[in-house]
Amino acid sequence: MNKKLLKVLAVSTVLLTTAAPLTPSVSQPSTVLAASKKQTNKTVKMAVYKYSKNHKSHAKSMARGFVGNKAQVTVKNGRVVKLTIHVDGKNSPMGKGQNVEKIVKSLKINGVKGKKAKVSKDNSSFDFVFSGKAFKNNGWTKMSVTINFGGNMTEQAWVKFGKVSGVKKVTSKKYKKSVKKTRSHKKVSKKSIRRHR
Repeated sequence: MNKKLLKVLAVSTVLLTTAAPLTPSVSQPSTVLAASKKQTNKTVKMAVYKYSKNHKSHAKSMARGFVGNKAQVTVKNGRVVKLTIHVDGKNSPMGKGQNVEKIVKSLKINGVKGKKAKVSKDNSSFDFVFSGKAFKNNGWTKMSVTINFGGNMTEQAWVKFGKVSGVKKVTSKKYKKSVKKTRSHKKVSKKSIRRHR
């Protein structure tokens, strides 16, 4: 055989054996695992008192006989997203054996109006469901309850909620704005002092 032909065959053989096999590149879809959002229901202590200036009076409110001394909060990612208060007439002399759903017309806590849910068949009990804004962890907030005994009567009261563990402290927007204004004022005053020196 021709020497040149042998060289060509040898080189081509080497190239074929060392070359990596060609495989079609398939782009795999990227899978993003979403963080699990834990949601839990917790029971919290609650005490309802008659309205007084700066909640100094600890006289029991009439509403306490209907709403009891416990509430339920739904916590999600460290924040209270729902507040549920159970209304039952059995603990109140005015509500025992009565149509409580008609007697207790409305309930407002921290400016948030509750929505009625899970009304019993005999209308003796039901739930008031609020957004998480109604709840104040380990704190006081205002309550307004409207009761109908032949005519609507609205009572103002205070609610003292117990402490729920694992809830993040929420800072109001107004407080954040005031802090920003204070910081910016301090920066301006420092600059003016430097200029006058």
